[in-house]
Amino acid sequence: MTQLENVLKEHGLRKTTFRKELLSLFYTGNFSLTVEDIKTEVGATNDKVTIYRALDTFEKNGLIHKVPDKNNLIRYALCQSKCSVERHNHNHAHFICNVCSKTFCIDDIDVPTIPDTKGFLVESSKLTLQGSCPDCIAA
Repeated sequence: MTQLENVLKEHGLRKTTFRKELLSLFYTGNFSLTVEDIKTEVGATNDKVTIYRALDTFEKNGLIHKVPDKNNLIRYALCQSKCSVERHNHNHAHFICNVCSKTFCIDDIDVPTIPDTKGFLVESSKLTLQGSCPDCIAA
């Protein structure tokens, strides 16, 4: 069994050809993907409905999470080992490159815990950084 098949099995998912191909896209890139990015990579073999269903299933099962985007599109990134079917744990910053528009998860910067205040219940907070990624700086 391949590593991708093992990951799908660990998350209780069927090991279809498309799911393995989709998961491979997340493992080979170090940045987030939009549905359009995925459609371009997998070609015309799968329609957007199939892609959205697979992404929804991956997210519900703790494989991927939504990340911010420079143009307010929905992007998806691979979860780290802290996520599970029961709970996502994304207490990290996101970096948006102003040059290439890619979004990266920055796992070594934790989002500070914000205490509940004045009757508000804080359920989540986000830290988004913007600038130039290493590839764009080198170009």
